[in-house]
Amino acid sequence: MMQMLHAGGVPCAGDWPDFETNDSMSGRFDAKAFSALRGKAIKLITPADLPIGPMPRHVVIWLDRDPQEQAKSQLKMLYGIGAPVANNRKSMRVFVAGLRRDRPLNMAAAGVGRLPNLRLSFEGLITRPANSVSALEAFLLSHGYDTVDRRAMQQQTRPRSAACYPGMMEVELFNSPSFERQSSQPGRPGTF
Repeated sequence: MMQMLHAGGVPCAGDWPDFETNDSMSGRFDAKAFSALRGKAIKLITPADLPIGPMPRHVVIWLDRDPQEQAKSQLKMLYGIGAPVANNRKSMRVFVAGLRRDRPLNMAAAGVGRLPNLRLSFEGLITRPANSVSALEAFLLSHGYDTVDRRAMQQQTRPRSAACYPGMMEVELFNSPSFERQSSQPGRPGTF
């Protein structure tokens, strides 16, 4: 999603390809710094863990994912970085239960239902990118963005199954020849 927004011309906090910053992570989140990023797309992984505070002029794009596939992805990532977690059925059940429990808390913390929001599914983004890009473009244009590069957004998806990717795509992208070109591409100004 962040790659799509960046390619489409939305200024984004963080760097391509993951757009994760210390400013948006649990334990380091600063509500004043967050507020100062007005006009940029900010990736929040677990908003319920962050002291976000009031968000009177923000818009929210909620990207949902099947809890089973999200749990597989999280376990894969933790296993890949050497975290002490077993990648088995019991861990899967615990992670899926946690994701289901935390989903409404995260949605509420991000302002879904209270602020202008667009809800998309990760699965739809991967398997039907044209539909997701159409919804995303309409949402951005209706919330003060003057232009959006629809074609560039759609080119960010990689044809594949929506099932948990077997590798570590961000790591693969960091090592790709297009990394330098993508990471230096400036976003266009606008209000978001």
